[in-house]
Amino acid sequence: MNFKKTMIAVAAQLLLVGGAYAQTCTPSAGALNVGSITVDTCASTNQLLSLCNGLDSIGASEDTVYSLTLGNSPTGSVTATPTGYDLKLALLSGTCSASTTCTRDADSAGAGGAESFNLTGLTAGSYFVFLTSFGGTPDCGSTNIVVTPTLPVALQNFSVN
Repeated sequence: MNFKKTMIAVAAQLLLVGGAYAQTCTPSAGALNVGSITVDTCASTNQLLSLCNGLDSIGASEDTVYSLTLGNSPTGSVTATPTGYDLKLALLSGTCSASTTCTRDADSAGAGGAESFNLTGLTAGSYFVFLTSFGGTPDCGSTNIVVTPTLPVALQNFSVN
């Protein structure tokens, strides 16, 4: 009887651990627009343990997630420059989860290096811009994010004067 209880407990723990990889994330940082902002990624929380269709184990680092809405025929880029840590930058479409395939991602510059991807050729719709790290010390910090036009944008003001 004890063996049976032990096996049930082990199976339950494996389901809980495996479930972390199926978590979804929310754009807790808000909407990302054309321009430049600076964010402290240390103020975020860890939402996913893997990324890009579950292929990249990103560990227990903080995940800063923005929503980004693209119009028809977008061009431009998203660039993020971290201060003193190794940034992983990804763009997800559809849902924000470990099982989502990354539409674009960047992770080649090393600690403190800018990561960037272009938006050319993407379809109109809702996306998630995901900033995280694979770990290390530090695994978060001040990060400057620049969304470079030209993204199709809605007219904000018009005058014939």
